[in-house]
Amino acid sequence: MRTPALMPKCLPVLVLLSMTLLAAAVGPVEGAQRVDIVVGADAPSLEQFAARELQSQFKRLFDAEITLGNSAPAASGNLVLVGSPTTNPALKASVGKNFPKLSEQGIALKSFQNGQQSGIVVGGGSPVATLWAAYELGHRFGIRYLFRGDIYPGSKVALKLGGFDIVQEPTLKLRTWRTVNDFAIGPESWPLADHQKFLKQLAKMKFNRVMISVYPWQPFVHYEFGDVKKQTAMLWFGEKYPVDGDTPGRAAFGGAKHFENPDFAGKTTYSEMVAAGTEHLRGIIAASHELGMSVGISISPLEFPREFAAILPGAKVATGLKNLTVTPGAQQDPHDKTLSGLLKTKIRAYLDTYPEVDALYLTMPEFPEWHEHAEAAWKELGQGSKASLDELVEAARNRNLIASGERGEQSVKGNLVTLALLNRLLSDPALLTISGGRKVKPVISSVDPALFGVLDRVIADGHSVLHFIDYTARRIVENGELLERVPADKVPSSLILTLADDNVGILSQSATRRIGTLVTALQKNGWQGFSTRYWLPAELDATVHYLSRAAFDPSVTVRSAHDDLFVAITGKQSAADRLWLCFGHIEAATELIDENDLGFAFPVKGMLMRHYRSDPAPEWWAAAIEHYTQAMIELYRSHDAVEPRARPLLYYYAKRSEYVLDYFNSVKSLRESAIAGKQGQGEQAIEHIEQAVESMYNAIDTLGDIARDQSDRGLIAVLNAYGYRPLLAEYERMLDAEDSK
Repeated sequence: MRTPALMPKCLPVLVLLSMTLLAAAVGPVEGAQRVDIVVGADAPSLEQFAARELQSQFKRLFDAEITLGNSAPAASGNLVLVGSPTTNPALKASVGKNFPKLSEQGIALKSFQNGQQSGIVVGGGSPVATLWAAYELGHRFGIRYLFRGDIYPGSKVALKLGGFDIVQEPTLKLRTWRTVNDFAIGPESWPLADHQKFLKQLAKMKFNRVMISVYPWQPFVHYEFGDVKKQTAMLWFGEKYPVDGDTPGRAAFGGAKHFENPDFAGKTTYSEMVAAGTEHLRGIIAASHELGMSVGISISPLEFPREFAAILPGAKVATGLKNLTVTPGAQQDPHDKTLSGLLKTKIRAYLDTYPEVDALYLTMPEFPEWHEHAEAAWKELGQGSKASLDELVEAARNRNLIASGERGEQSVKGNLVTLALLNRLLSDPALLTISGGRKVKPVISSVDPALFGVLDRVIADGHSVLHFIDYTARRIVENGELLERVPADKVPSSLILTLADDNVGILSQSATRRIGTLVTALQKNGWQGFSTRYWLPAELDATVHYLSRAAFDPSVTVRSAHDDLFVAITGKQSAADRLWLCFGHIEAATELIDENDLGFAFPVKGMLMRHYRSDPAPEWWAAAIEHYTQAMIELYRSHDAVEPRARPLLYYYAKRSEYVLDYFNSVKSLRESAIAGKQGQGEQAIEHIEQAVESMYNAIDTLGDIARDQSDRGLIAVLNAYGYRPLLAEYERMLDAEDSK
């Protein structure tokens, strides 16, 4: 008998070879499951991608062997045919004329039995619809798609491809996601890599357009007119956010000294900023197109960086944060060739820089001041209308919107002048024509609601409209009759849905219940779709999940979508019930802020110190604090009782509610310090402001525990800049003043 040391070195290889041959002789293990995914060899890239996505999902969902190929086995009990009869020969052979008739956005999940073949068709009326169908099948097997990634069932699920008979067509055909925006807490701070990840999650939720919202002072375009060159290129209104030294929460920044968008790191000159900005937006456009989404760029055509005032005699500084732009003034003739030339130059600059875009959104100024020529504009636009300009103005003045009274009158008059000018410019087909003869689709954005009844007169044929009625969903619901005045059958119309408002600001927000009311109204009145408005993604998972489900199924309610999301994630109806209460409290707090102090936590200088006043704290503060407290309690109660896969998400939500309570404590202490100071109680005033500093520090420290993305880090940077540091400076000033007595 040989000793182990003398045994042949090749024995392990021989043993493995023998085992392999034995396995081949006896064949597959009896009872092992197999899924055959088949996509056409020449299928469009999106269908190829859909098949790969299904393969990836199935490997995590099922205890089975998952294959991917271009031809179907003669016999298969779990056959997945991806695409349509025109793109997948195997699908055509197996299903043939039984494939349903679909629009370009229609999706189908249809089980079939054909001889020795059985399985499911995963198809669509276009390649992108096939991709949506693939994700819909994943949803049906328990996957839930969130901004930050996917949550799968806690264990393998049963492999059952029979019983599917689903054909869906969207009732809201344009589902737009707005991005970039204008604050450090929002996607303006995200690098391209973050946008790409986020866009992929949006594709899973069947969004089909990305609207890139940019501003005149940002570094995304260059143009010259006359002797003037654009020279302004900044992010975040030019604000800087140091995060070194004694910055609370600085660990979230990985040692960086300043918070910045990584794609712009180290860029200091105008040309460097514009080059980085152009590459950044082109990357977003390319990533969106790869996922089958159309792309639009939104600009405010009548606003220009202040250097262009030199060629617009009498130009006004536009009302806005830091007054960074100018608009035409009272003496500017709307028919002036210089103005028209500047407008055309600006529009062409965006289209020449980004020739791949599909739509150009032309937005009315938020504070339109160029209204002196309204009478002439109405004569040009309103021919044959029964309404008079005086009636339109009266309607704008006497309504329950933010833009009412004098601001309402300015809005409707300014809109008329702008619309008349745009209609003249856009009548030139060359303006929106890009290389190859393709025409970019014009979308007019934020037309004053007083013009809804005459929309088909003031909007040129072939143009569509994106409507902004008011800042929050609550305010729009309370003016819901305005939605019925839009002739959506004549002018394709979408509504801006505010998921989280920058005026409510940096606090936790929810508006899902109100948005549910608005979605129902859009479907009832035949609107084309919606576009989102938000800054922090934060607690918006449930809201966006509702939008993704309701857009394809009008029977979906806010509550049914909520349960569909959270029962699947947590594994318990009781947890979903608690979370329903939680988000109800957050929505109630959101509405209290909206009703009583819109701008309460607007993320700009003075955000916190605006509350440093000696008048008594308003009663609604206590009610809002109670709602946020109850939301936090429900989240922590749910946390330990749910499936482990749900805990990180619930912990994130809970810590954000905890942060909000610390923020409110800081605001309260600041107010109490002001009151004590007015009453001559210097020591008490110092104690209260010390408490305010401590609470703000705790708020930021809490966020540092859960910072996951650039918006979270941007929030920490903003809180330091507009909360902690101003408080600390005031505290030190008060100490010095007390010591000098």
